[in-house]
Amino acid sequence: MKLKSTMFIFFLLTSFSSLSYEKEIDKFFHLYESGKVTEAVDSIYSTNKWVNNKADDVQKVKNQLQNLKNLVGKYHGKVKFGTENLEGRLVYISYLAMFERQPVRLEFVFYRPKEAWVIYSFSFDDTIDDELVDYSRKKIVGSAKGS
Repeated sequence: MKLKSTMFIFFLLTSFSSLSYEKEIDKFFHLYESGKVTEAVDSIYSTNKWVNNKADDVQKVKNQLQNLKNLVGKYHGKVKFGTENLEGRLVYISYLAMFERQPVRLEFVFYRPKEAWVIYSFSFDDTIDDELVDYSRKKIVGSAKGS
């Protein structure tokens, strides 16, 4: 019985720690969807004290994300592509944001050096066309093999 309770506590702690990066992403999208782009970027980077050393890079991200609406139109929501967790220390989360003109991919990478998750990388791009075609072709060819 003691082993079961120890395993349950470990599971709870592991699950709780993973929730912290999900909460940060939720907070980011809540701010972004409220039109608070600068605050959204500040929020996502607030978990990493080392970001202060890259203030120019963060400002560039803020400017580009702020100008995104002018390039691709109004924001219409998001879809989570997926999550890849590497040994509980590095996690990659990808979202597809839908805009009037085209979709944009947002990528969050969190790192857990000790107990807490910190943002390691945040990026966005609109170059998913080739990847989508490659992915779809592999999926279609893969399913055709089973026929």
